[in-house]
Amino acid sequence: MLVSCAQWLDSGVLVAPGEPERGLPFQFRRLGQEDRAAIIAFRERVFAELPDPDMYVPEVPEFVDWHLEGERGFTFGLFIDSHLAAVTVLGLPKPGMPNFATDLPVPPANLDEVAHIASSMVDGRFRGFGLQRRLFNYRTLMAIGAGRPILTARVALTNPTSWRNMLGCGMLVGQLLVMHGDKLRFLFVRDLRQAPLKLAEAERLVLLRDVEGHRAALAEGLMGFKQVTQDGASFLAYGAPTA
Repeated sequence: MLVSCAQWLDSGVLVAPGEPERGLPFQFRRLGQEDRAAIIAFRERVFAELPDPDMYVPEVPEFVDWHLEGERGFTFGLFIDSHLAAVTVLGLPKPGMPNFATDLPVPPANLDEVAHIASSMVDGRFRGFGLQRRLFNYRTLMAIGAGRPILTARVALTNPTSWRNMLGCGMLVGQLLVMHGDKLRFLFVRDLRQAPLKLAEAERLVLLRDVEGHRAALAEGLMGFKQVTQDGASFLAYGAPTA
């Protein structure tokens, strides 16, 4: 990546919804080896604060190094008052490396066009400022710049904030995975080369925890595109892509 870790890629003021008087100046930049210790400490703190350990299973220790100097992608940080407030990763898997898209019912013909919208963590003190969507948008633009128009992401069913953000950013559920032994993960996908998929009215509502219901819908070629709440229960709406 031809971007110095010393260059700010974005800066401005974050304003909480409904609180225009509450603004926080921020800066965003690529992280490098000199940030390694801060990244690890930040990740460990976020892991420790999770209300449900299933929401995020920590990656192998090598994950941080793989995504610092470009071996498998790059890491970025958003700073508030010179303190790390969010860390996000863009994965750019090379040939022969693990690629999220291989788990799709129909993997893309060219896996070199796939980007991983990977790990993204926000300090609990700064939630409510729309940072996850901002970080998604940053990575989308960088994926395009890297020639990777197929976006993929994996999110735990027990992390509704994250998978709702994914749906809100135009990602669609294309598969349900079992990882790390018994952890359920939605696999999201979006191909930026194509016009947005037009989904018919929801053909099926599947209860969030109905694993077989999700698998049946996906096996029929349906894709998850919207969260629906009925009588206090959470459903994922599935529809058939249309021309």
